[in-house]
Amino acid sequence: MYSSSLNATAASALSLLGGTSRALNDTTIRVASGREVNKASDNAAYWSIATTMKSSSLSLSSAEDAQAFSAAIADTAALGMTAATDIMSDIQSKLILAKSPGVDRKAVNAEISQLKQQLTTVIDSSSFNGQNWLKTGAGERPKVESMVGSVASDGNGNVSVNVIDFDRGGSTLVAKGDAADGLLTRAYSGTSASGASYYLLDAGSTVPNGAGAREIGVSDATSNDEIDGMMSAVNSMMARMIDGGAAIGATSSRISSNTNFLQNLQDITQIGIGRMVDADMEEEAVKLSSQGVQQQLQTIGLNITNATMAKTMMLFA
Repeated sequence: MYSSSLNATAASALSLLGGTSRALNDTTIRVASGREVNKASDNAAYWSIATTMKSSSLSLSSAEDAQAFSAAIADTAALGMTAATDIMSDIQSKLILAKSPGVDRKAVNAEISQLKQQLTTVIDSSSFNGQNWLKTGAGERPKVESMVGSVASDGNGNVSVNVIDFDRGGSTLVAKGDAADGLLTRAYSGTSASGASYYLLDAGSTVPNGAGAREIGVSDATSNDEIDGMMSAVNSMMARMIDGGAAIGATSSRISSNTNFLQNLQDITQIGIGRMVDADMEEEAVKLSSQGVQQQLQTIGLNITNATMAKTMMLFA
C-alpha cells in the first residue's frame, strides 16, 4: 500500500523557480528585441501611443523623401539660372563692344554665337530626374509645380499634406511650345528709333515670335541704333531672369527650412517612441545575469529539497 504526501517546501521552491524562469524568459525577449513593450498586453497605453506615433513617423519619412526630391530640382534650377545670368552678362558686354569704332563685328558675333550655345547647354543641363524649371518642351506650357511642404495630423489621426507652389512661368528661359513663354525666346521691343523687337534664342518653337522680330546678333551692316535696341532687350531679359532666380531661391529656401523641421520632428518622434517602448539594455543585461544566477540557485535548492525528502521517506519506510 502506497501513500503520498505534499512536500510544502519543494512546492514553494518549484513555484519560485517557475516565476524566475518566466521572468528570465521575458527579460531574454526584451534583450533580443530591444523592446520593453512588444504587444498591447505589455502596456496597453504605451503600445497604443507608440503605434500611432509610428504611423506618423512613416508619414514624416515619406514627406522628407518627397522634399529632398523637390529640393534637388529647385537647387538644380537655381544653379542653372545663376550660370545663365552670368552668360547673359557676357553677351551684354559683347554688344557694348560691338559699338566700339573699328571693332571686328564678325568676330564679336562669333563670340555671341558661342555664348548662345553655352547658354543652351546650361539650360538643357539644368534638369534633375527629367524635371527642368528653365525649359518647356513642344506642346508644353509653363505650369505651377506643387511640392510637398509638410505633413500634419490632427487629434483623430487624419493626415493632411501642405504643399509649396512654384510658378515656372517666371523661370522658363526656353520654350519650345510657344516662344512667348520663354524669357530668352520671346521678343522684346527695343528702345531704339527703329522700334524693332528682339529675341535671343531661336528654339524652333511651335509658335514662333511675330513677324518682324529679330534674333540678337551683329554684323558689319548692323547700325548702332539696332545694337541699342538689342541691348535694351537683353536688359529686359536679365531683369526677368534675376526675378526668376530670386523666386527659385525663395522656394528652395522654404523647402530646405521645412526639410530641416521635418528631420528634427522625425528625430523627436523616434526618440519619443524609443522612450516609451525601448528597453534599457544596460538594466536588462543586469537583470538577465541576476535572474540566470537566481534560477541556478533555485534549481539547486529544489534538488536539495527533493533529495532530503527522499531520504526522510526511506527512514520512515
